[in-house]
Amino acid sequence: MRVPRVSWAVLCVLLALVPTGCLLQPIAPQALFSRLHPRDPQRHVVTFVALGDMGDGSSAQTQVAHAMASVCARDGCDFVLGLGDNIYPHGVHAVDDPQFQAKFEQPYARLQDLDFWMILGNHDWKHLVPGAQAEVDYTLHSARWRLPHAHYEIPFLPSWLHIYGVDTSLLEAAVDLGQLHAAQAALCDKPGWRFVFGHYPTHAHWLVRRALEHLIRQCHIHVYFAGHDHHQAHLDWGWYQEIIQGAGGAELAPIRVGAPQQRFGRATHGFAWVRVTEARLVIRFYDVQQTVLYTWES
Repeated sequence: MRVPRVSWAVLCVLLALVPTGCLLQPIAPQALFSRLHPRDPQRHVVTFVALGDMGDGSSAQTQVAHAMASVCARDGCDFVLGLGDNIYPHGVHAVDDPQFQAKFEQPYARLQDLDFWMILGNHDWKHLVPGAQAEVDYTLHSARWRLPHAHYEIPFLPSWLHIYGVDTSLLEAAVDLGQLHAAQAALCDKPGWRFVFGHYPTHAHWLVRRALEHLIRQCHIHVYFAGHDHHQAHLDWGWYQEIIQGAGGAELAPIRVGAPQQRFGRATHGFAWVRVTEARLVIRFYDVQQTVLYTWES
């Protein structure tokens, strides 16, 4: 859900006053890698779940989590993409904030053996750098939460799959645009599938759209996964697909219909399940009853 304009304007000014390199301190790779659940980078199939806007501790979040656990147990899941707004409504104060337990560890207790690759949303920046840094640092305090930096590449994937997470709040504030260069280095000219995930959809703000579409064009990105809008949607832009999954637990919002690029849209709590091989991609949208709402294949 969008931060009120006045609050976000203040945030933009404060972020702009901070040197880019001093925004967030990343987790060292060796510290991160030692905590990851083992995955075989040579495997021929990768499956994962994508959802965002989930961390409010509501019954809806728990219902989505239970449906995820059932689908993953039946069809397989290697990891989870968290699409931002991880802790509602104002992020966290510190790494020992009890909200991590109430709004992450407890709802996803059935998903013990999965790494949750998280990205920051606008609500996660409500306490500015200290709150965002606490979410990064929590990576070293959780068996599942993985947020090694504001932007990063998911490691240990097969050579034909490349996934990069970007911080769209910083793109909107025109801060840390160096993340786009890092994403290009990780994605451009790489073989196989190339995915990007972030919080804001491309239509959220003109700066976000310009930055993301430049990255998508430069690196021939196949799919962009986003949250923020509290519903489920698939937008087919012709040269890339946009999967919006902002229905992970927060209060739902109406969905606009009629856009020519919209292939599916529904204001229903749920998530996307993704199966990808070197030659094929399948994306299914689920609700809390584990009903398949929509399927797209490539």
